[in-house]
Amino acid sequence: MEDGTIILVGATIENPSFQINAALLSRTQVVILKPPTKPVLMALLQRAEAYVGHKVPLNSEARKAMCSMAYVDGGYLLNMVEGLFNLPKEPELDIEGLVTEVRQKQPLYDKAGGSHFNLISALHKSLRGSDLDAALYWFARIIDGGENPRYVARRLVRFASEDIVLADPNALTLS
Repeated sequence: MEDGTIILVGATIENPSFQINAALLSRTQVVILKPPTKPVLMALLQRAEAYVGHKVPLNSEARKAMCSMAYVDGGYLLNMVEGLFNLPKEPELDIEGLVTEVRQKQPLYDKAGGSHFNLISALHKSLRGSDLDAALYWFARIIDGGENPRYVARRLVRFASEDIVLADPNALTLS
């Protein structure tokens, strides 16, 4: 890195002083970007609409309110916009309709983070407790969150081999 052979470009919303290794941090230049303003968020909304090819079904006041709701987080704005693209084009939502739609957030699921393991653990515990409804709920949350179904299948086979096989040694027999 010192002689320019390696150029590292990274982005984070975390404070680099606490999240990046000190040896690496001493060899980098940290650039702090200003948070987006409401006009920038409105432009981001318009770019998303241009990319998809149609407008989000919101009246002008609701569009302004959505940019205010996002505060300074363009990613949050785009997540809201993505959920609204699937709505019918008519009628346009007012602020109250926007708030109602935005409240119906997707369940939290982070395939690489803690909720990934928490939900798999909850699925296992539901199965151990023979709670079919809870197991189906956790399974749906995991799949709806975008997890690879093969991963879930492997975890269920593992569960069967570790937990169920103790009660029935032939439970995992595959033909």
